[in-house]
Amino acid sequence: MKSINQEIADILNQDIALQKCLKRSIINIRALAHYVLKEYNLTYTLDAVISAIRRYDVDNVSILNLKSANRVFSEMLISTKDNVAMILLRDGQFNIIAKDFLQDKKLRDNVRLIKGKETVSLFVNQKDLDSKIALFPSSSVLDVQQGLSEIRLHFQKDIRGIKGVIARVTSELALLDINIEQVLYTFPDVLLYVKENDLVQAHKSLLALKR
Repeated sequence: MKSINQEIADILNQDIALQKCLKRSIINIRALAHYVLKEYNLTYTLDAVISAIRRYDVDNVSILNLKSANRVFSEMLISTKDNVAMILLRDGQFNIIAKDFLQDKKLRDNVRLIKGKETVSLFVNQKDLDSKIALFPSSSVLDVQQGLSEIRLHFQKDIRGIKGVIARVTSELALLDINIEQVLYTFPDVLLYVKENDLVQAHKSLLALKR
């Protein structure tokens, strides 16, 4: 069974923003304790949570990469595309996809592909959805999702060595209650897929990162 110190540390480890505020001593610990108690339905006393927060090891929280991340975001290019659909297939259909890429080339244009262990996700233009689905047996099509938009973040430099870039992006969208349906990272681009209804808000939020 976890101690209160371990449980509070686990909660704080999930929230980069709180870690940064604790590191800079710019957050009211009593108010934070109230928030944690309510948000996570904890049964500890307020004083016990305050004590656990004060014991949290902020020395391991790094803010050294903040300026580097801000520079990366200021140089980031954003483009969007709507009318996107996702086809979720059983993994066995990957052979059909590979063959098509080499021979028929009916899938090759305007398709993004993510291959997991048991499934393959295809992102296609919604106007081509029926023709793409027709290439596969109906029993192999697990799900079809329409009404998506693609947000392409193009970075001018390799972000793999800069901590927190992807986390910052996802946190900005989460603050607006925007769910990321899928994310694909292929340097120098990060591709995010959201509902079309969320595109405008998501775009505005990511533009704010540039500023």
